[in-house]
Amino acid sequence: MVATPFAHRQDIVFMDSQKTAPPTPTRRTEPNPLYVASVEKAFDVLKAFRRGQAEFGLRDLGLSEIARLADMDKSAAQRFTSTLLALDYLAKDPITRRYRPAVKLADLYFTYVISNRLAEIAMPRLIEAGKVYDTTVNLCELCGTDIIYTIRIPHEKARFEATVAGRRVPAFCAAGGNVILAHLPDDEREAILDASSLRPLTDETVVDPTAIRARIARARRATFDIGINQAMMHEISTAAPVFNAEGKVVAAVQIPVYSPQWSLADARRKIVPLAVETARAISGSL
Repeated sequence: MVATPFAHRQDIVFMDSQKTAPPTPTRRTEPNPLYVASVEKAFDVLKAFRRGQAEFGLRDLGLSEIARLADMDKSAAQRFTSTLLALDYLAKDPITRRYRPAVKLADLYFTYVISNRLAEIAMPRLIEAGKVYDTTVNLCELCGTDIIYTIRIPHEKARFEATVAGRRVPAFCAAGGNVILAHLPDDEREAILDASSLRPLTDETVVDPTAIRARIARARRATFDIGINQAMMHEISTAAPVFNAEGKVVAAVQIPVYSPQWSLADARRKIVPLAVETARAISGSL
């Protein structure tokens, strides 16, 4: 049998500790005659692959792993997986019989971005901002308790995962998340923080609720935020909020730089004005 790149980690899903066990997917329970639960379960299968990547480093999944990560029995997992395979949203290795996301899923991202006026307006401004100091420049949007990087303009030395759109980061520890949370109505912000799993991404991630709220308050007063080693070690992350024509925060411009090449003082002097100016330019065109 030919091994897959992560075949040696197949057992991690079943032998993980209580600390690393994946949380149960949340499903809607309120009655709604128009709600189709089977559609939700099909998306749970697709989301299982992202969880497998993020939590266990798995690029492909066996049927039992899909069932575990999607919180369904193996028979149901087999039916949904077979359907998604027939629709070309999943691919299956004929030797290992393991599944992976298929290229057709990329069409869904294109459909989202091409119909997103925010992305259309932001793209050229992000490209120009990236040229100023040869840095990566990102646009991120809030999704539940996370932010998602919807547009990424990488610099040539960026790590692969820092170049791919669609990465999720908890909003509470990301500079982009903080500036968005800072400008939400109080009840919305508190609901998101209360629902957040305050797990550290690095040894220096701030997870104390009081400290998190204090950082968000500072971001609201300053209209920008800087995070150091919060989502990634050696990263100095600067972000500024983007507002629509009604004054509602809709996104954030985020510019990461890295120590020791950059100091905090240099980031404050150069990157903060660039992020704020870029965010304001996008806001002014929405």
